[in-house]
Amino acid sequence: MLAGLLAVLSVLGPPVAADTKSELEAAKRELARIQAELTQATGAWQAAERDLELTRHEIALTRERIGRLEDQIDRTEQRLQRRAILSFQSGPAATVDLLLSAASFADLSDRLEFLNSLTQADADLIVERDVAAEELRREREDLLALAEREAREAEALRLARARILDAFARADALVDRLTAKYRAELAARKELQLLGQTPDPSSPIQVCPVAGPNSFVDSFGWPRVGHTHQGIDLIAPFGTPVVAAHPGVVSRSSSSTGGLQAYVRAPSGTYTFYAHLSSYSSASGSVAAGTVIGYVGSTGNAGDTNHLHFEYHPGGGAAVNPYQMLLRVC
Repeated sequence: MLAGLLAVLSVLGPPVAADTKSELEAAKRELARIQAELTQATGAWQAAERDLELTRHEIALTRERIGRLEDQIDRTEQRLQRRAILSFQSGPAATVDLLLSAASFADLSDRLEFLNSLTQADADLIVERDVAAEELRREREDLLALAEREAREAEALRLARARILDAFARADALVDRLTAKYRAELAARKELQLLGQTPDPSSPIQVCPVAGPNSFVDSFGWPRVGHTHQGIDLIAPFGTPVVAAHPGVVSRSSSSTGGLQAYVRAPSGTYTFYAHLSSYSSASGSVAAGTVIGYVGSTGNAGDTNHLHFEYHPGGGAAVNPYQMLLRVC
């Protein structure tokens, strides 16, 4: 996270001058404001992603219902047309002949009942067609409303992405300016500490999986079509290093949803999962916590927002919400 980006500057290296301390304090306050904006924008992005996905699913279902209703109306119209053709070809004379040729009163009654049933069948077909047509009209109205909702949600998603990119740009500009000015006062090895990232060797997640500026909210368990969100999305600039959150053996895979993916498995069976990578590092086999295993990207179904989808599976079982553990190290 960015809130503690410069929190340790005053205790690193040689003492700093009064004007330096003043600028650092101002920078910390500005970064705290940017972090608050990022958190809000990240929440808006997650909500917009969720809403847009659910709306698009509703649109697909509505189009399926429209297709079925159109097919039903076509079939009913064809049946009515066939009945009309038969009635025209037979003409009223055929009906009169049918009645006059009755052998008895009972036979006449049966033939009248038969003709009435044919008329009722035609009426039922017309009612069936009209009901389906009304349902079709309503479904098409619903589809138009859903399309408008989809456009609004897509715009909300675009605006959230723009806010995220703007906040990162301002944070990067501030960090770059201060880093250039105070490089002589800071050790390069303290880079992650400058980002407010504090390793915790006693925690299952020992280091932040994104070794650079990032932002995330607790989106674990949020609804998705057919499932719930099983991880935390850490938004970060493209190419930011992704590191092993704990010691283990790294492996790679890919899928249409996760894009380029990586796993780090501990001897206990516990593993962490990293998705949407832009590329892999050269790391393989056993890795220590903090080893770079890849880089932030947007492969798979990540959309246009670069982020790391991170999951934590204790004992190799179901995913558990890692939000609080990430707060301690990121």
